[in-house]
Amino acid sequence: MGKPYSFCLVGHSGSGKTALAEAMLKAAKAPEAAFDRSPEEKNRGISIDLALGACVWKERKATILVTPGLGEFVEEIHKGLDVADLAVLVVNAEKPVEVVTEQAWEIVRETYRRPAMVFVNMMDRPLADPAKVLQDLKALPGKFVPLYFPVRESGNLKGLVDLLASDANLPPEAKELRALLLEEVASFDDALLEKFLAEEEMDREEIVKALRVGFLAGELVPILWGSAATGTGVPELLDWTSLLAPELPEGTDTKLRCFNLALDPYLGRLTYVRVLSGEIKEGDTLYDLTTKNRVQLRDIYGFFGTKMEKVGQASAGEIVALGKLEGINLGATLSTNPEAEPLPPIPFPKPVFIRAVAPKSQADEEKMSTVLREFVSTKATLTYARDPVTKEGIVSGMGDIHLNVLAEKLKNRYGVEVTYRLPKVPYRETIRKTATASYRHKKQTGGHGQFGEVHLRIEPLPRGAGFEFVDETKGGVIPQEFIPGVEKGVRDAMEEGFLAGFPMVDIKAVVFYGMYHEVDSSELSFRIAARQAFKLAAEKADPVLLEPIMLLTVITPEAFTGDIISDLNGRRGRILGMESEGGRTKIRAEVPLAEILSYALDLKSMTQGRATFQMEFLRYDYVPGQLQERVLAQLRSSGNGG
Repeated sequence: MGKPYSFCLVGHSGSGKTALAEAMLKAAKAPEAAFDRSPEEKNRGISIDLALGACVWKERKATILVTPGLGEFVEEIHKGLDVADLAVLVVNAEKPVEVVTEQAWEIVRETYRRPAMVFVNMMDRPLADPAKVLQDLKALPGKFVPLYFPVRESGNLKGLVDLLASDANLPPEAKELRALLLEEVASFDDALLEKFLAEEEMDREEIVKALRVGFLAGELVPILWGSAATGTGVPELLDWTSLLAPELPEGTDTKLRCFNLALDPYLGRLTYVRVLSGEIKEGDTLYDLTTKNRVQLRDIYGFFGTKMEKVGQASAGEIVALGKLEGINLGATLSTNPEAEPLPPIPFPKPVFIRAVAPKSQADEEKMSTVLREFVSTKATLTYARDPVTKEGIVSGMGDIHLNVLAEKLKNRYGVEVTYRLPKVPYRETIRKTATASYRHKKQTGGHGQFGEVHLRIEPLPRGAGFEFVDETKGGVIPQEFIPGVEKGVRDAMEEGFLAGFPMVDIKAVVFYGMYHEVDSSELSFRIAARQAFKLAAEKADPVLLEPIMLLTVITPEAFTGDIISDLNGRRGRILGMESEGGRTKIRAEVPLAEILSYALDLKSMTQGRATFQMEFLRYDYVPGQLQERVLAQLRSSGNGG
């Protein structure tokens, strides 16, 4: 039995990746060739999660990783490519290059630098045109070399002509493609190049050897043709993935990469790993190289077709699922050597589409939070947290479809129905001027009363400085045991806010005078006095709203650059810079969060889904004066104003 290998199918939705994977499993006579589809996938007619299947083809075990073709599920492409030896870009013969075709190809070549081939699927369709496919593929980076010539008659696919065979009986179009193939392949082998220039016959073995060199270097991209529906070209695809797959580097220690997590209704939490070196068996102890925690392997499941069965062990190159492991994160490296170097993190994109989430039934509040936290712990591009300022539950993903699918999963699997809405912007408040105020708290209720007088000065601090409290009192005008009460009162007032109930930040508060009563003063009295003194001072200190400013990075085809910049300017954005390369433009800009809460949808509409973006928090900054009044009016009308 040869060494195990894996390959990842990527491509636009509707290109037939799942059908192709099933056709390969059938061709290899795998025990189970049909992939289980979740209710959400059946309902939408698309793939949503990474799917895995395995088969043995010509004495080698192959694991097939099938990724969704919708851009919002890009996380699954990263998972598959991270552990795949090579990639297969699946394209629709009638529409070869679509949005996710471009995006997936960029991830294959630029992010993971995986050797890759193209499978042109659906060649049995009436509008399939090999010449147009080859022309359209030129829009993608790479040297594309067909290994076969598809023969079509009356709109039907009749068969495939092997271009590595002799050209004696080839049709003219095929001879031209063969000449192109041999010219490109020969450049990777000097002896072959001499034969090519001398127009000598080349044997298949030396052609394949040179092709493999160019393929593994990422220079040559073989093109194969066929139809998952009829099975044409499927055995050839399995042959070439086996022939061209790179060898795993040898390692002295056992090392695993965790690339996927899932919650199975019967098996519980599953950790999918690829064994990069060494071997594992149930009962082994490994180490999480990031957390340094010990991990004991319990249940090991292998893939037989699309079925999982307990196998008890696995060797280098294999992909298996580990059961009953807790605390392992996506991208973790496990090893028998606790001092080994972990692999770099998987470069997942960050979530960019934010919504406030709430259960339809208030009785499900706690259950919703519990299942959301459990579910998002298996995903890199879904997050859930409660905003400390707005008190809303916030869920983040890659787009509206991504979050709608999440809602469907919560309903179907856990019986929890949720609703989404635009989140409140987590504003902050601060001051622009220095101001002083005093307040005397005096209350007599029989017996001991309450008394405390505080004189306070508040000063603005630079952005990000936080809070500073200073005691400048002298002569014991406020006894030291009551000073903590003063600070607590100031913090109370800052947390409550002055303008609209948002926390106040970047303020220095100085207590410089006060009065106390021998009997009636207490820490509580000074806390109340300080709280009121702060509010009086804040009113005179030019209080202002602060809004979160995000760093936005947009990558777009050059054709949309002007529209995107114009749109960002209309969102109060400030362009920081632009870089152009390979027909695409990277735009960096600062934009207020309030202006881009639905940017994922707007950018998709503006660019037909061909642009992508990432955003991260940068800082808080002043809300412009006129806009502040409008924002405050809106907040007060919605019951959020102070």
